[in-house]
Amino acid sequence: MRLRPLYIVTQLLLCLTFGISFSQNLVRNGSFEEYSSCPEKMSNLNKDADYWSAPTLGTTDYFNECSRTKLGIPMNFKGKQEPFDGSAYAGLYLYAPDDYREYIQVPLAETLEKGSRYRLTLYISLAEKSDGAVMDMGAIFAEKPLSIHTKRHLSQGVLLSVATETTPIKQFSTTGYYDDKQKWMELSFDIVGKGFESQLILGNFKSNAGTSYHDFGHTTNNKGGYSYYYLDDISLTYLGPDYQPNEVYVLDHVNFNFDKFDLQPKAKQSLKDVYDYLQKHPNLMVSISGHTDDLGSEEYNDVLSKERAQTVAKYLMALGLDKKRITSKGFGDKIPLDSSLTDEARRKNRRVEFVMTEFEDDNP
Repeated sequence: MRLRPLYIVTQLLLCLTFGISFSQNLVRNGSFEEYSSCPEKMSNLNKDADYWSAPTLGTTDYFNECSRTKLGIPMNFKGKQEPFDGSAYAGLYLYAPDDYREYIQVPLAETLEKGSRYRLTLYISLAEKSDGAVMDMGAIFAEKPLSIHTKRHLSQGVLLSVATETTPIKQFSTTGYYDDKQKWMELSFDIVGKGFESQLILGNFKSNAGTSYHDFGHTTNNKGGYSYYYLDDISLTYLGPDYQPNEVYVLDHVNFNFDKFDLQPKAKQSLKDVYDYLQKHPNLMVSISGHTDDLGSEEYNDVLSKERAQTVAKYLMALGLDKKRITSKGFGDKIPLDSSLTDEARRKNRRVEFVMTEFEDDNP
């Protein structure tokens, strides 16, 4: 089949648009390149690095190649380390005597969507002037910026006592200590958004007793050693919705104009999310149902709702989904979401829903 040039260009633009949306980093200034002041004083991350701050009294540091002080790069007061990316990074204690801790927080570019999956990734390197290494690094997400009057570790109990809503502490998985003083180590985990997360906080949320700590054997302080780490290239990227089998979902942005069954522009990203999920889960099929408002005859609404469901099905097939994995049906105005008969209610009722179910492919 010959494809018209306009069709090819349109599909290319769609792919580029989806790719940009998918890979957008929601962590502002994730590589610490943006700064208000070139670092001259220690413990000044709050004022030097754009967007970043310390949520406690712990004194997190900012390093940049522009500095001519002991906060420079690659040489600084904790040793020598080239950036993983760009010309800057942050530094903080993940382990110190008396449970002293340093943390770092940043506002996200947008609040996380409830039920959507995200991947948090960062790079970490142990400073040369460290007495030991840990294997405990975690993250929490908060509704608002934290400001907690403590220099000690932020336990789950402390976080539950603050007025701001936070997620449970989530640890980065690891197979060993973060003990490399030359190379950067990648840490990553996936989360599902709860719908309130607008701030990211990073650090070691465990006490010294609860932290896995490896002493290198040259600690001079009888209170215990220190583990200081550099952080760089922190990112949080959208992976798509976390759909569950046998649950009914209303397609986001797939709300049709009155008497119409053509897709609105924002609807196409929602359908791309569904398509991507089905491609990753070949054991699932999708059933699509179209719905209308109460205006119009029953016969007409049945036809219109069927066309809306078929429009969605055809778009999924155009993206590449096998047609034998799709069924569609129209229900007219028989199953309204809102029966109040207002304009807003009718807009909600002009929708498409879907449910994913498991099936066995007859022709694997």
